[in-house]
Amino acid sequence: MTVKGINVRSLLFAGFVASYLMYFIDNYFAGFLGLFGAFPGTGSIWWMIEHHIDGIIFALIFAWPLMYKLLPGGGWLKGLIFGIIWTVALAITSLIAGALGATAFEQMPMALKPFVSSLLLHSAWGFFLGVLYTPPKEREVVAESRM
Repeated sequence: MTVKGINVRSLLFAGFVASYLMYFIDNYFAGFLGLFGAFPGTGSIWWMIEHHIDGIIFALIFAWPLMYKLLPGGGWLKGLIFGIIWTVALAITSLIAGALGATAFEQMPMALKPFVSSLLLHSAWGFFLGVLYTPPKEREVVAESRM
């Protein structure tokens, strides 16, 4: 099913699986080189549901046709670059919002180790997102625009 140039089924699948793999990598490598183990509240089912919903919503930005076409390379490289851009944008947003007194961002310290963990995890999320997401074929987008 294609909506506004986005393959919705592929987006849902890729966003969900990439989010789970991000969580799995964090748990598997927890403590490795003093990194990872960054996921708070993993014992809560509601936190996990929220994490997967976020992964799908943020994957929507990746799958947006303009963004997808702007990113260079094939699917995996597009995803990897998107994951890196996403992490840098998150760090900048956290820095600015925290400096302006936003209490929600006080819980997100961006010291070197948490930043490196976040960068590696979001890069993995983006990589898997890029591998798993299949954009719609050109004829599907043309057919959708005729409706």
